[in-house]
Amino acid sequence: MLAARGGATLSSDPVEFPHRYQKTEDIEAAAFVAASFAFGAVPQIRTFLERLFSVLSPSPHAVLVRARPLPAARTAALRHRFISPGGVHRFLLAVRSAYLRHGTLEGLYLSGMREGDARGSMARFLAFFRESWGEALPRERNFMFPDPYLGSACKRHHLFLRWMVRSGDGVDLGVWSSVPASGLIVPVDTHMARLAGCIGITRRSGADWRTAEEITEAFRAVCPDDPVRYDYALTRIGIMGDCTAKRPGDCASCPLATICRRGRAAGGGK
Repeated sequence: MLAARGGATLSSDPVEFPHRYQKTEDIEAAAFVAASFAFGAVPQIRTFLERLFSVLSPSPHAVLVRARPLPAARTAALRHRFISPGGVHRFLLAVRSAYLRHGTLEGLYLSGMREGDARGSMARFLAFFRESWGEALPRERNFMFPDPYLGSACKRHHLFLRWMVRSGDGVDLGVWSSVPASGLIVPVDTHMARLAGCIGITRRSGADWRTAEEITEAFRAVCPDDPVRYDYALTRIGIMGDCTAKRPGDCASCPLATICRRGRAAGGGK
């Protein structure tokens, strides 16, 4: 269990990996790597990231931008679910290209950011990586760098933006200064989509871009300057199994019982 800056305790969350670094460039690089591979079961994610960061040790940024790119042999044993060792290597080369071309990932994002156009801004950001990746392994490429115009919620990449932009809570890292928190989109996965449905802020069942927008607008109505502030707390409830939607008799013990439709129906809101 890792204590984050500001005193928060991080457990079972990939944000712990960028918290291990002190230099801004390493925090940014580690955050993008960790967020990009934050899919699958928590133990599987942690095991893979430990192995990947050992390859990128001691400085992820320095390894990525050094004169000679990381050889494929260094990632030959690295596989995460359906992302092959070749896919891991191409991912790292695409991130390297972003650094060599734009200096920072913030610089890359800003080059395509348009105020009030979160979808287009994300689409332009991820398009750079897809182009840098090339034509090989297209299924892996398109999963690692999805196109929001094809419906993807881009959960992992909104998670990365949340980490980079927000600060002050001991969880998010706040190393970017030019992207406003007010324009962020909630990172929506199956946990957030399900919980948002339970508390009545979306009627949509899928974890797609439209669902992410709907959930974000609901939170923005409460907190216009920081609509993603509730993401970490809510997703922890799902990831850690505190939401008992699959065990209706236990709803009274759920922290969302008083505002959850299922919890109230089961008597948890009394």
